[in-house]
Amino acid sequence: MRAHASVEYQLVPTPAVLVQDIPAAGSPGLADQQDIPFTNPRLFQPGTALNRVLLEAPYKTRCSYNKTAGIVRPREYAVRFPYMQVNRSTMVTSLVFDLDHSYYLIWEKVGLPPPNLSVLDRNSGTCHLYYFITPVCTSDAARSKPIEYLKAVYKAMALLLEADKDYHSGPVSKTPGHPWWDTRELHNHVYELGELAGFVDLERPTPWVARKERKDNAHSRHCQLFDQLRYYAYSIVNRYRDAGSYEQFVRDLELAAEKNNDFTSRGHSANLPQSSLRSTVKSIGRWTWAHYNGNASCHRGAMQLDPDLPLPEKQRLAAVRTHERRQAATGERIRDACRQLQAAGERMTQAAIGLLAGLSRQTVAAYKEIIEAVRSSVETTPKDPGDVKDAAYQVSAADVLGCSAPFLAVAGLPSLFCDVEAQDVLAGVLPLQSIVVRGSG
Repeated sequence: MRAHASVEYQLVPTPAVLVQDIPAAGSPGLADQQDIPFTNPRLFQPGTALNRVLLEAPYKTRCSYNKTAGIVRPREYAVRFPYMQVNRSTMVTSLVFDLDHSYYLIWEKVGLPPPNLSVLDRNSGTCHLYYFITPVCTSDAARSKPIEYLKAVYKAMALLLEADKDYHSGPVSKTPGHPWWDTRELHNHVYELGELAGFVDLERPTPWVARKERKDNAHSRHCQLFDQLRYYAYSIVNRYRDAGSYEQFVRDLELAAEKNNDFTSRGHSANLPQSSLRSTVKSIGRWTWAHYNGNASCHRGAMQLDPDLPLPEKQRLAAVRTHERRQAATGERIRDACRQLQAAGERMTQAAIGLLAGLSRQTVAAYKEIIEAVRSSVETTPKDPGDVKDAAYQVSAADVLGCSAPFLAVAGLPSLFCDVEAQDVLAGVLPLQSIVVRGSG
């Protein structure tokens, strides 16, 4: 019994089997046989690591005597084949790493926790390492963050283990416990993703590096299809959200992918396989449906920044530009409100300006310079009486209601007359600003 990172494990090797009793890979006729006699009894023993592989496998499991796994059998029969599907299509319960080298104990060297199972090729020494994890949903309805976290942990561990980083746990793996392989059963502990993440440094790739690599790999069929398909998805997703369904949206993407998969006419040796098309459509469709909300108010590229600038620097410059434009728009609203109050003869208080501009008094107070500038322009604007014959003066309601001939005479305006009725003012028929006293010069 050994312990590593609080996980105790004990080596349980596969029961000895005579090599001559094991059918060779690709043996004719064996692919269709269901009563294959080679089954490890620990697969059916509750509480063992091998039993968990059986329980977490799809009920209808892909399996075969080669890596194509073109046969579908119930999992109790699938474990009798040397290759099988261990993760369901909508759920990942095991991280499987494909080691192309023979150093299967590399996890000890790099400081990773022990795998649950090591499945070694008896001839070449290459192996698959199994790490049991708390199930992570990968269906179309799954949240994207756990899936991204799962991929980040897998990639970091694959880097340390010198494993194939594109293997992604299958979908087909060496069947644990099958006599073709030397299976080392270590423990049945189920890891949390956060537990495994504590042993690795998760990579955080910078977006500008990814963009540069995309430019350098413009010849890549996958990159070309990905860019063509994602921009098409952006253009149609809102239509399907409003009057359609996710399934119809994905179907449209599938048709677009088929249409753009014409790489032989562009100088490539072959088109992409159907599996690549399905994977690309699924990835783009799920992300776009869940996250994309682009609209016409987005002016990406308006600043014409250097594409090689780091993303944080671009974001900083964009934030400065946005702040300046927002300040200018707010200042214009305050200026318009001041002009309205000026035309109405009202006092330009912060509360009145805020009410007209739809802003808080605190926001208006930050733009005192604009308010003072409008006030100054009013005070310094000279009156031009050149075109005025009968001067018009604004007066208060009290002045109008109390105006009389003797009062007008004293005021030096003997020919003045009041052209409104007192009852109209009292009833509110005429606004105060329209009440004028006219004189004939």
